[in-house]
Amino acid sequence: MAQSNGATELEWVTVKTTLPKPYPPMSEREPIRTERLILRPYAATDLNDFHLLRIQPEVMKWTSQGKPDTDLAQTEKVLADRLPGTDGESAYEFAICWAETGEMIGTGGSHMRVGELGWPVVGYLFRSEFWGKGIATEVMNAILKAYWALPREEVEIKVEKSTVEGESERQPERITAVTLDSNGPSQNVLGKLGFKLVKKWEEEEPNTKVMELLYGYAAQTPNA
Repeated sequence: MAQSNGATELEWVTVKTTLPKPYPPMSEREPIRTERLILRPYAATDLNDFHLLRIQPEVMKWTSQGKPDTDLAQTEKVLADRLPGTDGESAYEFAICWAETGEMIGTGGSHMRVGELGWPVVGYLFRSEFWGKGIATEVMNAILKAYWALPREEVEIKVEKSTVEGESERQPERITAVTLDSNGPSQNVLGKLGFKLVKKWEEEEPNTKVMELLYGYAAQTPNA
């Protein structure tokens, strides 16, 4: 059912496609270098920089947590789950570092293999003082290039109907991104990267219990 804000209910279909094989251990993941940045696995020494990121309200408002970490101990627990040898290896995510200084300024990558629309999800966070410098586009281009180069395997999965084209059970692989309707800057970045808006739906925000309008974007593998 469509709503006045364009939101509709999620609908699911089963497709045959490809997805990355289990990600390589972090110890085997080579850093990715861009013009200004280094993307690498998380390290325990990132704690203070990671905390600086996660206490900025203007950054955390866009996350599922919705608010800043309360103290360093909370950040330490979040980081611990992302270190090499942990369950964090089930994600293809990186610490994003400013190459000139080596400081960690954000995180990015595919943080969920099964996202809100059924496909893997890609996203990023940066400290606000680095906004407006084209970093998001630079990072996402690098992450997507590395992601699409990962070894693949054949799978059968359930995905949101809006992400597929035609009636064929066999579908090219896709990756998705989800933003709040009010996050125009991220929507602009996704447009530059070739993502298309495919779905609008509402979910209850866990902290405020207010219904939020979400925008779902999808991009097709360049190898199709």
